[in-house]
Amino acid sequence: MSRGIPRGFTLIEVVVALAILGVGLIVIIELFSGGLRLGKVAEEYTQAISYARLKMEDLAAGQQLVEGMEEGEFDKKYRYQIEVKKVDLYPFQEQVDFQPPLLLYKIKLSVLWKSGLRERSADFESFRTFKPEEAEAKT
Repeated sequence: MSRGIPRGFTLIEVVVALAILGVGLIVIIELFSGGLRLGKVAEEYTQAISYARLKMEDLAAGQQLVEGMEEGEFDKKYRYQIEVKKVDLYPFQEQVDFQPPLLLYKIKLSVLWKSGLRERSADFESFRTFKPEEAEAKT
């Protein structure tokens, strides 16, 4: 018969329990910091999209597009690169007498920023049509 001596935890059981608790806390802290990092990246992409929308609206308000590259800054953190190219509507035919009533331009906009040690970017493409200047003069 046992005499009713109270038994406690051994030192090994306490050390193992503390080790398991420590690993669990480290995992929870890593998940929390990863969530914060992803939240910051999402905020940066949202800001880039907002700047891109504003720049595209500026281009839409313009009367005519000019082919070429343009670079600039939105603020100290975000900058942009715009490439405008005229799209050839008849790429396979050498000579065509028909003059299309509209000109088609491809606009490629890249918003770039530095996030920590990495350079991030968001790229956008759109098409715009314009009446040729000769067609506008006739109307």
